[in-house]
Amino acid sequence: MKKKLFIMILLWGMLAGPLAAQDDAGAFEKAKLLIFDKQWAAALAQLDEVIARYPDGRHFATALFYRGKCQEELGARKQALESYERFIRNSAGSNLAEEARISILDLAAALHQAGEKGHLQKILAMLNDKNKVVAYYAAFKLSYLPERRDALQALPVLLAILEKEKDAELRDRARIAVMRLDPARLKGEAERGKGSGGKMLRIRVLKGRDRQAAVSLNIPLALADLAIQSLSSEQKRALQKKGYDLDQVLARLTGQGLKIEIQEEDSVFQIWVE
Repeated sequence: MKKKLFIMILLWGMLAGPLAAQDDAGAFEKAKLLIFDKQWAAALAQLDEVIARYPDGRHFATALFYRGKCQEELGARKQALESYERFIRNSAGSNLAEEARISILDLAAALHQAGEKGHLQKILAMLNDKNKVVAYYAAFKLSYLPERRDALQALPVLLAILEKEKDAELRDRARIAVMRLDPARLKGEAERGKGSGGKMLRIRVLKGRDRQAAVSLNIPLALADLAIQSLSSEQKRALQKKGYDLDQVLARLTGQGLKIEIQEEDSVFQIWVE
């Protein structure tokens, strides 16, 4: 009898692992239905159960990913970032890994701009990611940071996009980002545009009584138009409230050959096309 009982216990131990791995399927499917219905809090609770009860389950890593999604939707940025990073550690080769890294970049940038500067390193590290989509997205994210020294670290990746990539939309996004950081880096493209008859948008800021040029930018007109079109509706409305309609200004500059000059207390802002 004792021998028979020992064999039964031994067999149960051998089968318990595989059975436990299969048992998480029902709980995980329930979480997916809640996510589909956008019941984020309920889905999060269900995913927490999957993660706690089935650490060796087939859906454990995927549950971590969707846990991050639910936390992100609920505004728990730090917790979401931790869930995504834990997912990456458990399933770096998953087809969801790219999306997880993109979400990490979004969350790290948001936390950094909220004053939690320790998250900057997460963005910088992904500039060297083997996945080009992730590396490029990290560069675009960096280009928006208010700290110029940090944002400029995106330039090598952005310039590599302009040099190597053929996708027009991707190159346009890179041009706008470079323009935001250091317009002088587009000098080569500007000169090519000038040589082929392309028009240039000239911007000068003159300071002091002797009107010395404090700022001088020459931007290919195609890029200037692209930059304007990239502004959100909210940004354009904010500028309109200040009396500037960029679409009309650009049309007047190109169509009528006008030179706009705005006088301020100690400086003069000039803009024209030639």
